[in-house]
Amino acid sequence: MAGIEASLDDLSTRVATLPRSMWRRRDTSLETLPGGLRLAVLTSPFVVRWATWLVAVLIVAISDLPHTNRQFEPWLLIGTFVQTVVVTFYVPVIRPVLLPQLRRYVSSPENSDVLALGFADLTVSMVAVWLSGAWNSPYYHFLVSALLIPAFFLTFRAVLVMVGVFLLAYVFGLATFGEGVNGGWKDSNLNSFIGTLVTPSLVALVPNYLGSVLRELEAARQRAVDALGESDLLFRVARAFLEGGRALDDAIPSAIASIRASNRFDSALVLLDDPAGNVRAFGYQPRAPLARDELARAFSGASARTIATRSLPATVRPAFADSAWVGVVALHSGGEGEGWLLLGASRRPASVLREVRLLDAIGGQIALGVRNIRLAERVAELAAEGERIRIAREIHDGIAQMVYMLSISLETAIDRVGADPEEQRRRLQDLTALAKHALWEVRQYIFDLQPLLSGDSGLIGAIRGQVREFESVSQLPVELRITGEQRALPFETSAALYRIVQEGLGNIFRHARASRVSVDLAFTQDGVALSIEDDGVGIGEPEGGRAGFGMGNLRSRVEALAGTIAVASAPGVGTRIDVRLPLEATTHTGAAMERTA
Repeated sequence: MAGIEASLDDLSTRVATLPRSMWRRRDTSLETLPGGLRLAVLTSPFVVRWATWLVAVLIVAISDLPHTNRQFEPWLLIGTFVQTVVVTFYVPVIRPVLLPQLRRYVSSPENSDVLALGFADLTVSMVAVWLSGAWNSPYYHFLVSALLIPAFFLTFRAVLVMVGVFLLAYVFGLATFGEGVNGGWKDSNLNSFIGTLVTPSLVALVPNYLGSVLRELEAARQRAVDALGESDLLFRVARAFLEGGRALDDAIPSAIASIRASNRFDSALVLLDDPAGNVRAFGYQPRAPLARDELARAFSGASARTIATRSLPATVRPAFADSAWVGVVALHSGGEGEGWLLLGASRRPASVLREVRLLDAIGGQIALGVRNIRLAERVAELAAEGERIRIAREIHDGIAQMVYMLSISLETAIDRVGADPEEQRRRLQDLTALAKHALWEVRQYIFDLQPLLSGDSGLIGAIRGQVREFESVSQLPVELRITGEQRALPFETSAALYRIVQEGLGNIFRHARASRVSVDLAFTQDGVALSIEDDGVGIGEPEGGRAGFGMGNLRSRVEALAGTIAVASAPGVGTRIDVRLPLEATTHTGAAMERTA
């Protein structure tokens, strides 16, 4: 028994070393054949075989055959009947029982057993022809039909070889069996002899060609199905990021679930770098922290590739314990590394190259989704930071100025307690108005985050109110001059001019120690100009202006509207601030702000 098993193993090794590309088609699995070809392979040849066997029965029963052609009857009819029964029922009945036993000795039988059965059927049929006299044998058509089954499985070159061997064996039979070399097959029946040689070639080559066409159509159909499945998987991964939310904790698990639901991969693991330098795992929870240096060494390289399970870091290896194939690809987007994607399958794919390409495409989708989420988070952070800066600027330029003037006025009122009651009443009334105005601006910040310059008076009325408040609090006269053709300005421009006047008067009140103040607002043909001047002590920085938060606010407001600002100052001379805003820039910005509102 041991000797027989050793012989079978040796035979299996020799068969495995044969050049399969010449003798057998690579895609010969009956289960993968389309319905039409499977019907042709499993039904049509067997129907033809039974028909030709019945023809042989009729010829034996009815025709007046010579003794040479009938000497082994009825045993040839019985034997060919059993042979046809075995061939007919091998695939649907015998093969399912025999195949597990074959796999014990042959690693990948594919359809080798079916092909071997076809050759055996062809050989036995040739023997039946020889025993029935060769020439004028009633089993000739039965023999020719035996070429159908091998023709479906062999390549074109192999079919030519098979037909050549068949013809040589048939001619050998004509020359050896029955009448032998003196038979009538070579003289009076020469035309029939030529026909018998041409018929096997047609019977073998035509099914072979039809089988090739059907296989190519099936291969094209399978490629289309695979491409559709891959496109659907990529679409599902992309949709997971679109519908999974704006957080990685929601989007990544959704993408992993889409990958697993495709039944293409059984395991999926996403490893992402976070801003703190750590590595986060999605799809599997490692028992130990992930070391980025170790992962970088194990997954070196930017392109997708197959990786051996034993080469995986110990922290992630358990996630692919049941995987026969594992692939890894680095997640890159915008030239920056985001992490790695690992996919595993319980069965090794038929085409590793196709699987690697799909892995690379999925990695690109995930990297892009991760990049978009992180950019959205960064944009939100920048927007929040910008809003904080804007609110701080508005508070500094608006409420802070009013509260400061209110506190100074209260200190002055305290110092003058006991003076003229009428003057005290007037001061308290002004302070009450100033406090109410500050409260009004606070409410505007709450509801709109910027003061409203609405109503009939608009910008001009708001600036006049600022000047009156300043004169009331500081006891300094202010000369307000408004020139040019007044026009409605965009809201953002009006707000900027209002804040600039407020900041300028506040700086004069706090620092200038001036005796005279002037404010000029001029509407020109191409824009608007604002000048604020005092005769105070100056700020000592004639080139750049006061290096404080307030002066920085002024500059940022003007630059945001594509305007210019100039500060001229000298110690003991005073300070002058000139602001110019172009009409085109202000109109464009204001329209944009109105549309936004």
